[in-house]
Amino acid sequence: MRTLTTDWGRFSVNALRVAEDRSLEVPMGRSVRSGYVHRDVIRLACLDRMAVGDVEHAMRRRMACAPGQPWPCPVGQWDGDRFTLLDGRHEYVAGLMLGVEHFLVAWIE
Repeated sequence: MRTLTTDWGRFSVNALRVAEDRSLEVPMGRSVRSGYVHRDVIRLACLDRMAVGDVEHAMRRRMACAPGQPWPCPVGQWDGDRFTLLDGRHEYVAGLMLGVEHFLVAWIE
């Protein structure tokens, strides 16, 4: 498991434990919610460069699921009225390239 933590100045990101296979560690007493979020509300927590092959793989995965959306879905958290994407940025960028308007995402409450 890896722990994602950061403080970007504009917003802060709480600690989130994500396994290599994108499964989440959900603390006792918390629950996982999922839903569709409009692309204009989503922002990326990590702005590092992405490998073209990883985005292409995510794009093929999305096309195979169309018109539905793949699971496990990208994971993040709500910061006010914005959704900060913590894991799944390749899927998000692939979806943007394919013209997806609403993304299935998950978060812990």
